[in-house]
Amino acid sequence: MKSPLLLPSAILLILLLLTAPLPAATTTGHPGSVAVLLGLDSVRNELKLTKSQCDQLDKIRSNFKADAHLITTRPPATQVEKSAANSTVKSLINRYNEKAVAVLTPQQHARLVQIERQILGGLMLFQPDEQKLLGLSSSQIAALGQIRSNGEAFASRVTNSFEKGNLTLQERLATLRNYRIKQSAKCLQVLSPAQRKAFRSLQGTTLKRA
Repeated sequence: MKSPLLLPSAILLILLLLTAPLPAATTTGHPGSVAVLLGLDSVRNELKLTKSQCDQLDKIRSNFKADAHLITTRPPATQVEKSAANSTVKSLINRYNEKAVAVLTPQQHARLVQIERQILGGLMLFQPDEQKLLGLSSSQIAALGQIRSNGEAFASRVTNSFEKGNLTLQERLATLRNYRIKQSAKCLQVLSPAQRKAFRSLQGTTLKRA
């Protein structure tokens, strides 16, 4: 199985948007921010985006970051506020994902999904569309749900530690990144050999770094 690609700056931001607790799978079928992912030069080159498309995506990403900043300016203090913030972030990601995907051609979008599988690895298996595509059983889906639940608890503990000043931002991000790599591997272990082979095939050709 291919190891998830590590593209530090953008991936850290994507992971930060998938932290404590992790939002549920997005309604757009993309786990994380498409607008951020499409800001990577390597992804843009792979998709052969036109200047017009890049200009549109730059504007979408800029607006997304501005709106996200408004949400994260004041960290939520209570569990109720945290739940509300997570719901708001999820809605924000969904809204901007739809805008970003609308800029792409069907062929570009299909390739983008392959790239997401490469970058996120087994974390893509949290998406219902991926589970259906690979024909996962109810027991496999339940196992993934438990892995996700454990991840939410871990991310919550890390965030609480960060908010108490016990971790720096970089330490928080590094801890979450390392956990996600291990979590991805656990997700892939849920698959049968045939399913892992199919998932590897669905990743397409390896993304070239810019």
